[in-house]
Amino acid sequence: MAGPCGGSCLGSWADENNQLVSRVKDASTISADRREILHQSYISFSKLLQKIQGLSPVTLSIPLELTVLYNTIVLNIVLSDRIDQNDNNLIYQGLLRGLEAHSRHCDKLDVVKLWSVTFQITHNRDFTHSAEQLASLQCVLWLANHQLEKIEAVFHLLRDRECAGSSASALDERSGDLLQWIKMSSVETDPGAEGVSLVIQSHTSLRQLLFTGIAFLRGFRNMEDGNFANAIDVLQQAAAGLCSKRILAQLYTLLGYSSIQMDRPQTALQYFKRALQADFQCLSALNHAAQVYHQLEMMEPELEALKYLNTALESQDQAKEDVDFIDPGVLIRPEQLLRIPETCLPLASVNQAHVKHLLAKKFLQIGRAEEAAEHYLDLLSSFLEGSQQEIALDGSPNAPRIPEVYLEAAVALLGSERHNDVITVCEEIITKMSGFLSETLTIEIPVNTEDPALNTGCRTPASRLSSDPRTLWAEKRESLNYKLWSAAALLYQGQAFALLKNNKEAITNFSRCLNLLLKVQIVNLPHSGDPGEQCESLKEIMTELNTLQKLKALAFIGKGLQLTERDQDREALQHFQLSLQASPDNLESVYHLVQLLWKLERKQEAASCWLKFHSSATRASDSGKKGYCDPLTKLPLFLISHLKEVTSSEEDDFTKKIQMYNSHWTEDQQTIQFLRPIPSSLETL
Repeated sequence: MAGPCGGSCLGSWADENNQLVSRVKDASTISADRREILHQSYISFSKLLQKIQGLSPVTLSIPLELTVLYNTIVLNIVLSDRIDQNDNNLIYQGLLRGLEAHSRHCDKLDVVKLWSVTFQITHNRDFTHSAEQLASLQCVLWLANHQLEKIEAVFHLLRDRECAGSSASALDERSGDLLQWIKMSSVETDPGAEGVSLVIQSHTSLRQLLFTGIAFLRGFRNMEDGNFANAIDVLQQAAAGLCSKRILAQLYTLLGYSSIQMDRPQTALQYFKRALQADFQCLSALNHAAQVYHQLEMMEPELEALKYLNTALESQDQAKEDVDFIDPGVLIRPEQLLRIPETCLPLASVNQAHVKHLLAKKFLQIGRAEEAAEHYLDLLSSFLEGSQQEIALDGSPNAPRIPEVYLEAAVALLGSERHNDVITVCEEIITKMSGFLSETLTIEIPVNTEDPALNTGCRTPASRLSSDPRTLWAEKRESLNYKLWSAAALLYQGQAFALLKNNKEAITNFSRCLNLLLKVQIVNLPHSGDPGEQCESLKEIMTELNTLQKLKALAFIGKGLQLTERDQDREALQHFQLSLQASPDNLESVYHLVQLLWKLERKQEAASCWLKFHSSATRASDSGKKGYCDPLTKLPLFLISHLKEVTSSEEDDFTKKIQMYNSHWTEDQQTIQFLRPIPSSLETL
């Protein structure tokens, strides 16, 4: 070696490098103080690199210099939470020194072109080996920044150089997909070079990491672009590569998500199962599995998945890191390079409040009120503590608002006969909403004057909102929601007081509820525009208006029932009639109305009303069987879950009573007809 140190310096540096490598490899099997050993080794490698680069580059020392540079950067990656841009600069400067030692000066070249010039040097076997190692490390740095184009450019250069010296058959075999070439290509190892310059992470493991990483990102990009079939093909290749448990679980989760998009739910479930087998802490896989069970209407598996997910989230902080199955000698881990953006929905972190709400809501929907109540109270407790702010994971417009969750909790508590808790929960809503309630609220709905069906009222609004600006309508809609939430809270308080036999407080709350709802005025405005215009806005307004009418109906029923307990039947009858007027399709309204009519000996009127209701309900059912579905009748869960007050047996019993009455009434009419006096005109005959 030319220079002041000669061969003695090269041998000394090589020995120092090898000793440091041995120290690092020994530390890889020791858990205690491992990071400190790696940190001290990084400092020693950096100092060694500075010593070597303190002299002018020569062909004999460059392979060792590039190897020391390789070891230094590997340790820096391992010790850092993110990729240091300075590592790319160190590689660039190292390449310039290598080319300078071979009498090639390439300042200000693009980094890919610089690698192209470097790969043209083939006569120095040790340099070629060290340069290829460094090229793979360069690609690792690019992989962490998702720079696949640069990676592919460098590997194309390597493949072209390898194929240039191969036979035609070998060239044909390796001229296919670059990813397969990376997997199939062997990393040449020169025993002599290895003996001089040991590395802390093998070149082979780096290539394996790159294969997994490139396939992962390719599959992820295909998935983002909606090419789910291609995504599945590439992600399966990645899963066969060098993976940690966490990365393997993420790959299977992405495969499951892609399968869902291709309408293969059973295949998706298998992938989610494999994800959990790889890493039981991959909660996104469990969350997606619960969604698939919901889609397949498999209630019990869905509940089990949600319960396990909720338990796992509660104990997440205490969960211990499982032992991975990657060789501890592989210092750079896949998860350091494959950091998926937080916006990636399939791998998004699972919100504990979201899961608690899903679980509580599911129990409420299937009528298991006591279990629903426990989960709702747990959820409300987290709200009060301020530990949970959001429920929705994806910002979906269908996600419930916090007051709606409180109302769902109130319904669950009513179902589990925890009446005092209902009053407390509802009082929280009433108190919070009190400052936002306006005196009166007018909602203008244009009706299509070209349709005769619309001339009788506001039951069928046109498909366009008022001429108010969107911002004004948004404010009105929010004001309407405030009233609906407060009214629902008063309604459920009234029902709780009724069940506690506190007739006075019950009537007071039902009256307050009605006073609030009756301050909302719906005004029809003539409109002859296109019925298909702004359909989505129509759905939004109809949700609130249907809720308004249902709440009115329930409040009138509640107050009417309390009035019957006071033997104020005439006033109660008026409230039941108003209930039916507010919601003509409400079974509970007509049931209580006809029951009171029957009690008042107005049986013919009761029978007529009951049969008329059932006739219209049958027609609506037949329309549904023919494929008709009105999307505008959607109601919030806190109201849907509270509308089934009249049981099927009660309905059937009363129907039989009406039929028996009609039968007797018909016979009586026939008897009266038979016994009626003969007209005088017939007597003369």
